[in-house]
Amino acid sequence: MSRVYAKKGRWLQWGGGMAIVVALLLDLVGCMPMPFLERLEWQTYDSRVRATLSEEADPNLAIIDIDERSLYEVGQWPWPRSVVADLVETLFDTYHAGLLGVDIVFAEPEGTLLKQYWQRLVSDYPALEERGPPDSGDAVLADTLANYPVVLGYYFQASVAEDDPPPVGTLPAPVEVNGGDSLSVPEPERFTGNLPELQQSAMGGGFFDNPQVDDDGVFRRVPLLQRWEGELYPSLPLAMLMAMIGGPTIEPKVGEGAGVAQLEALDVGGFEIPVDNQGAALVPWYGERGHFDYISAADVLNERIEPEALAGKTLILGASAPGLMDLRSTPVGGVFLGPEINMTLLAGMLHQSYKAQPPWVAGAELVSLALLGVLMTFLYPRLNAPTLLAVSVGLLGITLGGNFWAWQQGLVLPLAALLVLFVLQMLWHLALNFLTESQQKRWVAERFGQYIPPKLVDDMVHSGQGMSLQGEEREMTVLFSDVRGFTAFSETLPPAELTQVMNRLLTPLTGAIHAHDGTIDKYMGDAIMAFWGAPLHDIAHAEHALEGAFAMLEALDDINQIFIHEGKPALAMGVGLNTGSMSVGNMGSSFRMAYTVMGDNVNLGARLEGLTKAYGVSVLVSEATVQQAPNWCFRRLDKVRVKGRDAPVWVLEPVGQWRGLTPGQREWQAAFDEAVAFYQAAAFEKAQAAFAALEDQQDPPTQLYLQRIEYYQETPPPADWDGVWTHTNK
Repeated sequence: MSRVYAKKGRWLQWGGGMAIVVALLLDLVGCMPMPFLERLEWQTYDSRVRATLSEEADPNLAIIDIDERSLYEVGQWPWPRSVVADLVETLFDTYHAGLLGVDIVFAEPEGTLLKQYWQRLVSDYPALEERGPPDSGDAVLADTLANYPVVLGYYFQASVAEDDPPPVGTLPAPVEVNGGDSLSVPEPERFTGNLPELQQSAMGGGFFDNPQVDDDGVFRRVPLLQRWEGELYPSLPLAMLMAMIGGPTIEPKVGEGAGVAQLEALDVGGFEIPVDNQGAALVPWYGERGHFDYISAADVLNERIEPEALAGKTLILGASAPGLMDLRSTPVGGVFLGPEINMTLLAGMLHQSYKAQPPWVAGAELVSLALLGVLMTFLYPRLNAPTLLAVSVGLLGITLGGNFWAWQQGLVLPLAALLVLFVLQMLWHLALNFLTESQQKRWVAERFGQYIPPKLVDDMVHSGQGMSLQGEEREMTVLFSDVRGFTAFSETLPPAELTQVMNRLLTPLTGAIHAHDGTIDKYMGDAIMAFWGAPLHDIAHAEHALEGAFAMLEALDDINQIFIHEGKPALAMGVGLNTGSMSVGNMGSSFRMAYTVMGDNVNLGARLEGLTKAYGVSVLVSEATVQQAPNWCFRRLDKVRVKGRDAPVWVLEPVGQWRGLTPGQREWQAAFDEAVAFYQAAAFEKAQAAFAALEDQQDPPTQLYLQRIEYYQETPPPADWDGVWTHTNK
């Protein structure tokens, strides 16, 4: 039954393990999406980003910040276009900046804005009406932009509502992309661009929106191209890069993924930018917010910074002031400025430090997940819990190490599905191992509880003591018992009742052995073989065996009272005990095994049980057992040579524990030992007198010795007689 259950448990482990693998594979191929895996993948990606921030800023990149101090000194936003023109002129004429990207859109004519503002002002101050509104600064700003390398920003809108206005402003010139018609990039439904005169005067333009924000609202990848009316337009960082290197034609690089051609990278004049199939690049985070230099726009306008501070630098104009703050959630911070994200993208392009996720990654994840899943499914059921944990930790360490090494090389390999695979496989197999082990322990307890005391079975299950079924040598005590006269007793009973009587007899005898931590080896008809000291070690095995033997005699007395009441004859029993080195373990054949003891000392125990009838006593022990039971009182019965053993041994009868003996019992035991000593010395007259003094006790060994002495007086033994009595029967 245990083997059948183990086989069923193994199939259950295999089935559950494969179910885990199949579920994860179905998620990867999109047949059974599990959103929690996608979110876990995002979290593992964010953790790797935060763990590898360089914190080394490029000194040639900086952000011109419209901060709170700038609003305080210059005025509330929007500033007059002439002020913006002054800011641009100062950056290039005074500080000799290299390139300026503008993360702000100028969508409405300043004249319209001034007119609205002027009307509100006149309603409060009518006297100002005669002066008329100030002149628009759009022309001034347009003239300024035409003289310097400035890239303006604008934004697309992925979808529109019914009440949204039509597109505003104008777009810059599209970029040239070889084979651009085949690219699958975002196609927005609306845009908000700069005034035509401003955009036409600028060196270029790029969008700063992101239609590919993940569902948790975090910026992780940003599209570099979007399609409007069939033409492709670059992001602000890409437009700035193209402005720096002369506006080359973009060359898409295509790789193989899932058996089809997929966009893998964009080559921009030798600058290769890894992208996904939608043309989006992973943001190459360098540090937390404030990683790049922030320079207040007010300090630039008032020329409060060092003349060489901005020389030749690439700049982005943006806002951090409250109310104007362009905030985003990112892996490196929940509050991150949009201009700094664009600067981070540009830095990645310039330093070629982008992370790549090529098309083949999906296939590699699928294969690795399948291989690892199958390995775990069929390997883990063969491992115990500690080994399973060790193997899992090892495999997980290799996986994490390889993933992190790939990350350092610029490759982003998926991790979430593998982590879930490890956790679920480990938990599943540990749970099944625990269940299987519990069931096996219960099965062992139920089966071996018939032979081993329940307390001992419980100790075997819960102790940390190593136990082996392999044969080993141990010092133990063995017990043999046999009911005398049972054959004649059984002949008077029908077979059905005989079985019932046998069970009634053996049950309390077995209980007496179990009560004193003995292990039943086997039943041989009405005979019992038991031992102490295995499978658990027992340093007091001899004393426990003696206690068990006397408990068996008491149990037999109780049974006899019932038998007599039923009209059946009373039964007697002989018990033999021997202590010594024995071989214990699982022994037998390939068809049947049994946990048993073997050896010469086991045979001697059986011989001692047979001698109890010859001496007319209930219990006989060897001298080896006496040495292991100092709390017990014994009387020496005889020095004998048993069948099958040449060396003579002393056989002794346990009288009882010393603490329970009366003074009279102690004196009688001492007198009997003295009589035996006279006999062993061949002083038969003294021995006869000593035994005769004990004859009134109706003691069978005393009667036996008187008969022997009478024999030796008539037929004296040889001069070299050693006092040993040889028994020829078992």
